Amino acid sequence: MTIPKHITFDKVVYYSVIIFSFILPLSKGLISFFLFWFFALLLYKREYASTIATLKNIPIFTYISLFLLYMIMTLFWSEDTTEALDRLRLYGYWVLVLPAMAILVKKEWVWGMLNAFLLGMFVSEILAYGIFFELWSINGKDASYPTPFMTHIHYSVFLAFTAVLLLSRLLSDKLSLYEKLPYLFFFVVSTANLMFSTGRTGQLAFFVSLVLLIFLRFKVSLKSILLSALSVIMIFFIAYTTLDLFKKRIDKASHDIQRIENANYNSSFGIRVAFWLVAFEVLKEKPLFGDGIGDYKLATKEILEKKDFGLTPQTKEFMLDQHFHNQYLMVAVQGGLVGLTLMLLLLYQFFRLKIEERELKIASVVGFSVMVVSFVAEPLWMLQFPLTLFLFILSFSIVAAKKSAK
Repeated sequence: MTIPKHITFDKVVYYSVIIFSFILPLSKGLISFFLFWFFALLLYKREYASTIATLKNIPIFTYISLFLLYMIMTLFWSEDTTEALDRLRLYGYWVLVLPAMAILVKKEWVWGMLNAFLLGMFVSEILAYGIFFELWSINGKDASYPTPFMTHIHYSVFLAFTAVLLLSRLLSDKLSLYEKLPYLFFFVVSTANLMFSTGRTGQLAFFVSLVLLIFLRFKVSLKSILLSALSVIMIFFIAYTTLDLFKKRIDKASHDIQRIENANYNSSFGIRVAFWLVAFEVLKEKPLFGDGIGDYKLATKEILEKKDFGLTPQTKEFMLDQHFHNQYLMVAVQGGLVGLTLMLLLLYQFFRLKIEERELKIASVVGFSVMVVSFVAEPLWMLQFPLTLFLFILSFSIVAAKKSAK
């Protein structure tokens, strides 16, 4: 079979990247397919020596490699090999997608990727609003859980990135007022969706990133401080007074904090604090290298057998079968202070990527902000949808930092 001459390798890669960006919030199965597809395209190119040379010249890949190699090494002191291999499987996504994106994707395609992602989120949000207004049900979800294809926590992270990306476009001086109108409509829709999604992780990430975005646009000044404070207060007030789901979640969070102040950790927020206490005890015993990538549940069991922190049997049972609800704590428990240091160095290199186009740099930084804030409440690298979003943000940032071909 002869391939038509108009179907070039670059066209195949381009449309693959655009479709992948579009389906990112919509399909786990297609995400998995495209991760292997991109790796296959990289192999098909057969420029192995130049690929390795190019990756060596991109500083962040050194830190990615060091982090991944170290996490693989922790397998050797993990007792639960099955869990360890399952965790490493998701780190394998990094190997499949990041080199392929860095080598195959052209700098001029980045806005196409971002726009395709926004279009995918628009489709997702139409479905979410349909669930919220009880027009249809997807995967058995009703108006109290309007998230079509993922958990409310993960969906809130997607919505937070979408909202700040849209706001960034609205604040751009490169678009006319007419061109900004669709972004304004979508920003209002996305922000409202985020507020009734019940995902407090994304809501927190949104408010932090909103402040950062205003500082990036207007620099640190009295104007930017007042504007960011006013924006946060206004959005919060409107959501609290008009959206019952948002009000209930905020009131519950306030109640949970009051219980934590009385050393009662038997609540949603309280369990997260209890995991901090457990992680601290783990690091006291194994500070440098942690318990290994697969033994975080065993570590929790060992600590809770020694100290119960006033937890009820039900709360203990929940914790014994869960991750630490925090990406930083997960890495610290799995890889000790060595692992945590390598993770922070990697994130620092992410932030330092030299992106010449200001609009793309801002998109990269606010995307980075959404992820690192969300890490505080959820181990996003352990779960397919949010992990892929992180890799997407990192990928377009690396591509945007590439030097233009002469």
